[in-house]
Amino acid sequence: MIKIQDYIKCYENIIDDDVCDEIINQKDLEFYPATVDDGKLAKHRNCLSKHLDSKFDKILFEIIADILTKYSSEFSCFKTGLTTEDTGYDHLLYLGSHKGEYKEHTDHSDLHPRVLSCSIILNDNYEGGDFSFFGGEHIIKKKAGSAVVFPSNFCFPHAVTPVTNGDRHSIITWIH
Repeated sequence: MIKIQDYIKCYENIIDDDVCDEIINQKDLEFYPATVDDGKLAKHRNCLSKHLDSKFDKILFEIIADILTKYSSEFSCFKTGLTTEDTGYDHLLYLGSHKGEYKEHTDHSDLHPRVLSCSIILNDNYEGGDFSFFGGEHIIKKKAGSAVVFPSNFCFPHAVTPVTNGDRHSIITWIH
C-alpha cells in the first residue's frame, strides 16, 4: 500500500559536486529578498534568491529531464507531454546569520499552477535548514548533490526549518 510520503522522492548524486560549488560561488548576479506568489515579501519566507546564469541552463535542463524520467518510471500516473516545462532555475540562499527559513506552505497557487516541485540541494555543510513535510513528521536527509521531488499540490505542505549555522544553498524549479 502506497503512503502519501512515498510520493516525496530524494534522488542522490543528481548533480556533480564541482557544478554545485560553481553555482554556489557564482558572483555575477546579486541575491535579492525572495518573494511569494504576488511578488511581495512575506514574513513566513526568510531567504534570498537569484535567477541562475544561463550558462547553467543546459546542464540543469538535462538534470530535470533525468529527474522527470525517474519520477515517471516510479509513478505511472505521473505523465509528461509536449507542454511539460520547468519554470527556470532560481538559486536560493538561506543565511544562518539571519536564521533563514521558509515556514510551512504549498507550491501550487492560482497565479502559479504547478504540478511537481524540485529542489536541488547544493551543499550540506550547515546546521538546521531541514526540508520537512507534514508539520515536521517527515524530514529529508540533506545531502549535497541530491534532489527532493514531490507534487506541488495542497497535500504536500513543506518547510525549510531555520538555518542555525552556515548557509544553505539550493536550486528550485517547478514543473507545470
